[in-house]
Amino acid sequence: MIGVQFRKLLAQVSIQLLIENLADSLKTTIFVSDLQGNILWGRFSSDLSCQYPVTINADIIGWIHGDTKAQIIAQTLSYIAYQEFEKKTIAIETLEKYEEINFLYEISAKMSRALTIEDIIEVVIEETQKLIEVSDISFMLIDPKGELEIFYKHDEQIIKTIGTISSIYGHVLRSGKAEIFNDVLKDPRYIEEDSAIRSLICAPLKISNETIGVIKVSHIEPNSYNTEDLKLFTALTSQAAAAIKTAQYYEELKKYSHVLEQKVAERTLELKNANCKLKYLVTVDELTQINNRRSFNEYLEREWRRSTRQRCPLSLILCDVDYFKLFNDYYHHQAGDECLLKIAQTIKKLVNRPADLAARFGGEEFAIILSNTNELGAERVAQKICQGIEDLKIPHTRSRCSSYVTVSLGIATTVPTSNVTPKTLIEAADNALYDAKQKGRNCYSIETFRPKQL
Repeated sequence: MIGVQFRKLLAQVSIQLLIENLADSLKTTIFVSDLQGNILWGRFSSDLSCQYPVTINADIIGWIHGDTKAQIIAQTLSYIAYQEFEKKTIAIETLEKYEEINFLYEISAKMSRALTIEDIIEVVIEETQKLIEVSDISFMLIDPKGELEIFYKHDEQIIKTIGTISSIYGHVLRSGKAEIFNDVLKDPRYIEEDSAIRSLICAPLKISNETIGVIKVSHIEPNSYNTEDLKLFTALTSQAAAAIKTAQYYEELKKYSHVLEQKVAERTLELKNANCKLKYLVTVDELTQINNRRSFNEYLEREWRRSTRQRCPLSLILCDVDYFKLFNDYYHHQAGDECLLKIAQTIKKLVNRPADLAARFGGEEFAIILSNTNELGAERVAQKICQGIEDLKIPHTRSRCSSYVTVSLGIATTVPTSNVTPKTLIEAADNALYDAKQKGRNCYSIETFRPKQL
């Protein structure tokens, strides 16, 4: 198996960030070790009793130590390691193909300029006619699939047919030795194919110990060829054989390259999908399918800085489901999860501007960031959310403010400045939410403030 070094893989900054992000997202602690027990990432802890293998084609290359969530990280690293293995395999296969082709091309400089079998045949015919007298030349080649291809020139064109080899040509192909036949009509091995032919030189096309075909040179007169003719012709055919084999490789390579391009495209798409999936797992709350707290914190930081530069208002709404603990106790947790999912998706639908963001803040709390939105605009959004949740008509017999599930909301609006942090906006919205609960819930409260100057 082509080696993928686990230590080198983990040394990549992108892989380290991926592990860190996964561990943070899964809220778990892990450390990574190699097969010898050396810690490659994280810190050893005897409390982390579970270990999960990182594998390539069932071969273990390392371990992830942690709780049951660590299995997700082990599976992710196994996938990445397998991709590295596949890339190395493809690269080596391609390199081997090119090395074979380059070696074959070095055998003959002149033949190397002809990339197709038809071009090579044109060169061989031209060069043969310079060496000896011929009436006709034909080529019988065994293609990579084992079929016999017959080539000959007619009316200045190279003609190709599929056929079978027999007679003298079959004998030369099997023996791998060139021969002169100065009167074919007297040779019992000759099966008459052309009554005008009397003399033949038949030479095998050989690469090392492999015979890939036969070249036949014929003349209408008997006793037309001698050993010197055979020597010159076989020297030419040895070059032709290398060039023909190279051309066959070239055709295979074009097909292989096409397959390789498809594989690379498929692997690229797989990696892109994997990255999208990982990004989704890091930023989206699994239960409610909206942004999670981590995503909320990052986005609030960015919007705070942008609003500071542009001196525009920024609003935050904190939303809490009224008497949700009583709901869970009475309807049980599965119904509670379904309730939170419906509320989250309703909020996401109502908060639909591209620059706004709805997130699960924690437990039964949600947060809505409203970019470039003043107090009046935030109040309108809060009103829509209150009405939208009530319109779901989710029964809540244990609620003390309605017979259906309702929410309380706290609104905070400010124009951010650089000398305070977004935490002040969260605290203000939390104060407003507390005030809404004190008023009896199923309502909203607003707190407007100016960041204090240092």
